[in-house]
Amino acid sequence: MTLDRTLAARLPRLHEAQERQEAENVLAAAAGAELGVATRTWSDGVWSVRTRASPEHEPGNQITGLSPERLDLLDAILPWYDEVGCSARVRLPGAALEVDVGEALARRGFVAHELEAWMAAPLDAIRLDAPHHDIRPVEDAASLDAFFTAFNAGWEVPEAKQPIARAALGPLPAPTGWHRFVAFVDGEPAGEAILALFDDVAYLAEAATAPRFRRRGVQRALIAHRAEFARAAGAQVLFGGVRYGDGSWANMRGYGLAETFMTLTFIRPPRPADAPPRE
Repeated sequence: MTLDRTLAARLPRLHEAQERQEAENVLAAAAGAELGVATRTWSDGVWSVRTRASPEHEPGNQITGLSPERLDLLDAILPWYDEVGCSARVRLPGAALEVDVGEALARRGFVAHELEAWMAAPLDAIRLDAPHHDIRPVEDAASLDAFFTAFNAGWEVPEAKQPIARAALGPLPAPTGWHRFVAFVDGEPAGEAILALFDDVAYLAEAATAPRFRRRGVQRALIAHRAEFARAAGAQVLFGGVRYGDGSWANMRGYGLAETFMTLTFIRPPRPADAPPRE
């Protein structure tokens, strides 16, 4: 099986659906007001989330569904972020980034931030390692606590911001299509990961390893475990979004996932609502 180019172009949007689900989890937990999380739909599928309690948090201050042809909407959207002093983040397909797009973003205070590779492969083409770590699903409160022990250590989440992650990633039962896993090393939570199923497409949604357990193959094992789970669930394609050239990129390439789509993320730092526009 080969990957359809239309599917490849959809991959960042599936990632954004995952981010939107996380924001909706916070609101469903009635934690939105306490944590300063708000969402808003603008026009033609353009949606945004801001997180006042974490003004520079990247996934928590995201504008999604915005195409290069609709950058004029930023003039209405950005004041909504400025009201509470939050950064704003926009992800655009690399192929669409002509000079005028960059200039339009620069005028509104955006700077290039991150090149992301959308890695994918047909599941029937992936050859996986034999299991060599103890990986367990999140099924109850105790296993969820283990998940967050690994999550907070792996992402080095400050204690003050841990409630945001808990509300976003911790609903029991999990949302439809979500599957969370914990890798144990020597009986301790060492790493965590999420798999999100979108019909026949499986997304390696998020993963981290606690610093003292790194370089022991934990993330490679979590990829293999999720791939096997996805196969059993009937998925045909496995994909993940990574920072180009980082460790996750290397792990996915090691299993045969390849770059199918590239995006560039732009970020606008927090600024006062009355700041003058850039010339």
